[in-house]
Amino acid sequence: MRLQFEELNHHIASAITDKNFSRAIALDTARQDALKDLCLKDPALIDEGFFTFIEHCAGENASLISQIQNDMEELTTKSSQQMRMQVAYSR
Repeated sequence: MRLQFEELNHHIASAITDKNFSRAIALDTARQDALKDLCLKDPALIDEGFFTFIEHCAGENASLISQIQNDMEELTTKSSQQMRMQVAYSR
């Protein structure tokens, strides 16, 4: 089961890196559903090590998303500056 979650996390990270957010959301939803099913069917499989692993995966994904958000903010700032320069130049 852990291998499946590792693979899902790898695909989520790739989707985030590729800025394919709809795929990342779909994969994350699938991961959440699998985790819920696992908790309902066999809670004994969710030991402390597995829970720590899931937290680590979520942390990695959050870090990637934060980096993408920072990149988007930077691009927005640059775009805004360029637009202001074009408007000033047009006058």
